[in-house]
Amino acid sequence: MEVKNLKRWTEIKESLDYDSEVRKKMIALSAKLCVAILRKQTDEGISNTDLALKAQVSEKSIVDLTEDDNVPSIEVLIKLALALDMELKII
Repeated sequence: MEVKNLKRWTEIKESLDYDSEVRKKMIALSAKLCVAILRKQTDEGISNTDLALKAQVSEKSIVDLTEDDNVPSIEVLIKLALALDMELKII
């Protein structure tokens, strides 16, 4: 399966060959991480501007997390999680 430069969750979902369990799990994990990041940001009362500065990402990258159609890169997700002092466990 070839995944082109798709930027939206819906585009990836439509093009996804669900025979690829790895890709399916990667998308599910990214979605869970987005939710955890947004929850932690809200709980801590951190503004998008402050989080963007701390994570060294654009403020738009943070706004994009709240839109169902945008798929953030794993690099952005990790930067945001680390900026929020979140612990990522691989089990």
